[in-house]
Amino acid sequence: MAEVVQYHLEQMVGELEDLERRKLFTQPELRAIVKRRTKYEYGLRRRRVSRAAFLHYIEYEINVDALRRKRKHRLLSASDKTAKATTLSDFSIGRRIVSIFERALARHPTDLALWLQYIEYTSAADRSEEGEASSRALSKIYAAAITKLPYEPRLWIMAATHELGNSNGAAARLLLHRALRLNPTTQHLWLEYFRLELLLAEKIKARRRVLGIDAGGSEELPAADDNVIELPALAEEQADGVDQRLEDLAMARYARAGGGELSEEQRAALSTPQNAFLQGAVAALVFDQAIRAVPDDLSFREEFAAIFAQFPGMDAGRQRVLDSIAADFAGDAQARAYLCTEHLEAVDPASPALVDALRAAVANFSAALGDLDTPGMWEQYVAFLARWHAMDVGESLRAYFAALLARAAKRVAEDAGRRLSEPLALALADVVDSEAWLADATRRFPASEPLWCRRLEPLLRRAQEWEEGEALAVVRVVEAEALPAAPHARRLWDLWLAWVEARCAARRVSAAGVQAKYLAAFARTAHLPSELTELKAHLQIRFVDWAWALPLESGASGPNVAAFRSAYQVAARNAFPTAGFYRRCLELEPDAGHATTLHEFACRLCEADQAPWLAYLRFLIAQRRFDSAAAVFWRASKALPSDEARAAFDSAYQALLRGNVSEN
Repeated sequence: MAEVVQYHLEQMVGELEDLERRKLFTQPELRAIVKRRTKYEYGLRRRRVSRAAFLHYIEYEINVDALRRKRKHRLLSASDKTAKATTLSDFSIGRRIVSIFERALARHPTDLALWLQYIEYTSAADRSEEGEASSRALSKIYAAAITKLPYEPRLWIMAATHELGNSNGAAARLLLHRALRLNPTTQHLWLEYFRLELLLAEKIKARRRVLGIDAGGSEELPAADDNVIELPALAEEQADGVDQRLEDLAMARYARAGGGELSEEQRAALSTPQNAFLQGAVAALVFDQAIRAVPDDLSFREEFAAIFAQFPGMDAGRQRVLDSIAADFAGDAQARAYLCTEHLEAVDPASPALVDALRAAVANFSAALGDLDTPGMWEQYVAFLARWHAMDVGESLRAYFAALLARAAKRVAEDAGRRLSEPLALALADVVDSEAWLADATRRFPASEPLWCRRLEPLLRRAQEWEEGEALAVVRVVEAEALPAAPHARRLWDLWLAWVEARCAARRVSAAGVQAKYLAAFARTAHLPSELTELKAHLQIRFVDWAWALPLESGASGPNVAAFRSAYQVAARNAFPTAGFYRRCLELEPDAGHATTLHEFACRLCEADQAPWLAYLRFLIAQRRFDSAAAVFWRASKALPSDEARAAFDSAYQALLRGNVSEN
């Protein structure tokens, strides 16, 4: 170990001497640098070295290099001629950082984050003194990264982008070809390959425009850059003994040949502005292959249409995508809605053409509803109308959409059994604004929490000031219809109990009446499955919080501790107390004696859970009741279910004791 570290330190001698000679660092600073590097080097020689150890070393070297460049710039500003020359120290730190990255990746070859950081560092324009990152070095890094992580689409896309940035479209295409062989169902790869083909066609069209090439001219195909990412043959690509990489290289050589084997007719076709490649024929073929690989994803196809829309003159290709959606998703309401409104993406909201485009969308929806008269299709239509009605599109258009919404609600109501759904009923509630509509909706969907809340909120708001006899009808709706149908609805319980508590605060209901409502809530939720324990705990906690906040009979300010204790005792007798309930009671209980009782109940409730036992022990140790703590620890050790749980509990208990000793 020491010999290797010594070797790395000896490689720094020339660099350190150069830094001192150029007056960029002083001797004490250089000694500190050597000391820090020695520490890092020894850290990297351990048997197991984490990624963080390498990154800390790299970060330190980057900071040293940044300080060196800053001081060099300052010397240049002072017209120091010795600072202008490029010497060993100008690139030695960068080489060391690269070496550390290489050593890190030798230890962690499949760490994607580490590869990305290496690529980011190498790509940075200001890394070298010349201000340019090495394209050849990046190509080698991408090749190594892809070899180690062939199933990471991000690396393939970054490598293809690098090649495209070097004006090497053929190499970018080949990279994405190979990526899709290994990842045939990765949507992002298909989309980027599709975008690449459109970009290559657009670049050729742009160059034709610059060069003034017309229908009768010809154009020599560009030669590919020699600096290509050279990947070895990956084991994952071998199929039936055929090396697909050799086929790729053959295709690349044919592209670099400039099409010398083409006939005169083929050359003439390529030279015309209407040739298939320039019109996106290759991209269309990519789309066909992509939807064969991923046939059932609507959003995937929408992405293709959006990419086509970014390139001028590709209307035919975009229509091909839309036709495929219409054919393959004929029974999908979301797909039909997309086809009804896709033309709006190209319309400026401030343009007069918007009115005609919106009318066309409405007509499209009418036709779609004729073909697909389902709740899902109506949901899409109403959502479209509501979205545009809420926009700032002028009073006339708002009135137009309001009328359409009212008409849609009427048509849905005509055949509600077939057309109405819970989301649709909720969406139309604001349009219809009728208590009868919501009453019918809650009868059709009795377990719907949003519908019940939408129906009861205005009703309870109006009934807040009513006398008891007048409010009886509202109480009957809640207690006889809503709560039995949706006992799982937390928002509904909160709405109801908040109304009851407000009536108590206004002295229209007694505290005993509120307590009765809470006991009824406990009874109604007692049969709910264990998945709704959180709801039960919420109601119990709400009950004791309400009692804690009750005004004192004396009129003084402060918590009503007596009412609080009475409430949690009533809840413990008449409900099934939860762990959350006891935790809340312990947070509020000011008396140590009552708190001890609550801790006992909490531990009996969850004997196999160490959390209440530890809370009890923490309480006893804080009270300096060490004998009681030892007895509780012994009981808990017997109750915990496994040796592992007991060992963890023992460690936590010892930590509590040490914490108490250290605090004193």
